[in-house]
Amino acid sequence: MEAFKNGSATKQDWNNINAVVRLAESMADAGIGPEVMVHCKIAEMHLLDAHERFKRIGKIGSTALGLQSFQDIIEYHDLQRTAVARSVYEKHIKRVADMIRAKSPKINFL
Repeated sequence: MEAFKNGSATKQDWNNINAVVRLAESMADAGIGPEVMVHCKIAEMHLLDAHERFKRIGKIGSTALGLQSFQDIIEYHDLQRTAVARSVYEKHIKRVADMIRAKSPKINFL
């Protein structure tokens, strides 16, 4: 989070937050913590904003609202993860990883 705060986040940092958002979204679609979906959309908007900023100035950072949305997603995701069996969680990890490898149009890439 600190790297996003001071504008020194890397592409990997951005991709990591994006993956957590996608994983939380996948689990919400399956009925595991569906209330997180609103937060996923908010975080996605802030990720896109960070992406645009990167294209404009070459640095990846976020606003205070963006940082809060990323923190919210991480906390919700942690709750989702602990609410299901490991096998269910791993199924969602595989699903999101497959979508990333296939460059799914549902996922934004930096």
